[in-house]
Amino acid sequence: MPITPSEIKDVVLREDDFGHEMRVGGILKDVQAPQSAFIKARVSCLDHGGTYTDSVTGKTRQFDYRCRISKDIQGLHNILLAVECKNLNAELPLVVCGRNRNEKEAYHQVIARDEEKHITIAKVEGMSSLYEPRGFVGKSLLRMKMKDKKLCSDGDSEIYDKWSQALASSRDLAYEFANANATTEKRGYAFLMPMVIVPDNSLWIVSYNDNGTIQDAPKQVDLCDFYVDQKLSIKFPFVLTHIHFATINGLSKMLSEYADGDFYKWDKIFSITAQRFNPI
Repeated sequence: MPITPSEIKDVVLREDDFGHEMRVGGILKDVQAPQSAFIKARVSCLDHGGTYTDSVTGKTRQFDYRCRISKDIQGLHNILLAVECKNLNAELPLVVCGRNRNEKEAYHQVIARDEEKHITIAKVEGMSSLYEPRGFVGKSLLRMKMKDKKLCSDGDSEIYDKWSQALASSRDLAYEFANANATTEKRGYAFLMPMVIVPDNSLWIVSYNDNGTIQDAPKQVDLCDFYVDQKLSIKFPFVLTHIHFATINGLSKMLSEYADGDFYKWDKIFSITAQRFNPI
């Protein structure tokens, strides 16, 4: 029996990595052109499929997407997104295993640049941080596979490649922000948000208690955080504390919240007035 176009289309929709990547890009582009006059933030500087040099291996690599979410017209407060895309079959999902975030993990850092391009690092911690204590935080990843008609773990190597690329891409974004042309971009703040985007219905979490017992039934989610504590090899001491895993729906919801001016979240990220600064 000859193959039909509809059969080919079904396989491509399920398994084509580039198609998933383009659907993620569609979400990012939609936020670029808000229809409401009340939108208080915007996505800009969208870059798709560029290359960079990996600071660890020295090899040339390609990123999926980079962009900036700015809360104000002047570009004073910026979320810098390094987005990688991983196409998964929802029947063989990604499972993020973790526990409640402890006090040591409950922080993030913000890059502050003044008019003279002097760089300082602000540490936002505890309940002031986007990553509050006692919230769920991922600590390990499992990719599901079928073996002998049973669902089992296939490790995390494929996912690790993607989130390591997101971290490496974030390093470039940090460097570019710190070295922006002082005549066009002066004072400003930047928060780095590396992300890995998977298809809808393919992201699950499993939460453990301190005794190693699973607390609740595994749960399907659209967004979750994963603790990485990654020190970036740039000219100033900066730590990326978390990476974000999201489905396409989760990405869309998150971008809508930030673009619509969810000031609670913006304040969580940039509540640096009373925080500790580390001069460079």
